[in-house]
Amino acid sequence: MISGAMSHISTKTAICFSFALISMVVMAADPAQAASVGSPQTQGKGKIAVGAEWSYIFNRDLSFKKASRPSGHDTDQPLNFKISRGRNVVAKASYGLFDSLDIYIKLGAANYNLQGDVFVGDTRRVGESLSSPGDSFLYGAGFKWARELKKGWIIGCDAQYLTSNQKLDFSATNLISGAVSTATYLDCRMQEWHIAPYIAKKIANFTPYLGARYSDFRMDQSNPNDPNRWNNLVFGATYNVGVFTGLDWNLGKNFKLNVEGRFIDETAISAGLAYGF
Repeated sequence: MISGAMSHISTKTAICFSFALISMVVMAADPAQAASVGSPQTQGKGKIAVGAEWSYIFNRDLSFKKASRPSGHDTDQPLNFKISRGRNVVAKASYGLFDSLDIYIKLGAANYNLQGDVFVGDTRRVGESLSSPGDSFLYGAGFKWARELKKGWIIGCDAQYLTSNQKLDFSATNLISGAVSTATYLDCRMQEWHIAPYIAKKIANFTPYLGARYSDFRMDQSNPNDPNRWNNLVFGATYNVGVFTGLDWNLGKNFKLNVEGRFIDETAISAGLAYGF
């Protein structure tokens, strides 16, 4: 009896601690777009889960695709572009269509910091940076298929799409003269999607998982407030194949805490707390 009471107290303590941890992280975060895989398990037919999720991008390399160039810049080459920092905060709602299939939506806020260089021939001439002056609305949707096998093993796959429209403040430093110029790009659409198969294993209240994913990212940067700037720039992900690993922790009957790391295609971490009913 005492043991049961202690177990109940421990569960309540863990839930309260997890809520406090996620809340502190969310309040401290400047948001940005990142597609996490999340819990490897589905809800079950007719069941619903709602929760909050936070992600931080440490790095995602981008490759220049095309642009409308101003006169005199035909030989300039944008190189070394990347997302140097990004965070997001989203609310997520999932619904079990079948025992093995969930659909979900994500709504939240996103922003980015990016940096890169412009080369003329083999010479690095300009260093550039872009940053979101504020948060922008982020939305997306996905589905998750998962099937439990014998002895607690799970196989599954997550597919997801996220998008947001940013305003980016631009700064360029001439590395020879030291001159700095600025502008604002009023329309910068960010899009990301992935397909991510994985395996997982139930171990008591924990479910660790590991998988690989094919992902893509696209940034369409346009409408500068300075007509002498490059326009209609398109950047895409440099690396499309990555790996991820994470852990679910069941906190009592209804609550679940998830942590996750993603590597190679992007370097990012996520944390989330969900309530199922």
